[in-house]
Amino acid sequence: MYEALMEIMEPQIQLREKAVLKKGIQIAVKSLKDVGTNEEDIRKVIIKNYGLSESDVEKYL
Repeated sequence: MYEALMEIMEPQIQLREKAVLKKGIQIAVKSLKDVGTNEEDIRKVIIKNYGLSESDVEKYL
């Protein structure tokens, strides 16, 4: 029963996890900007901590 429920719910769970991650990155970028961090340093931190590509990072800057 658990496996069947997880199979049904997995797409919703993944969507929620992606939304939470996106929000976390947005908050991190805003916080870094608020304390005066330049975009190049923010880019490096986001790539390092979240494993994003250069093109993915651009969406958050």
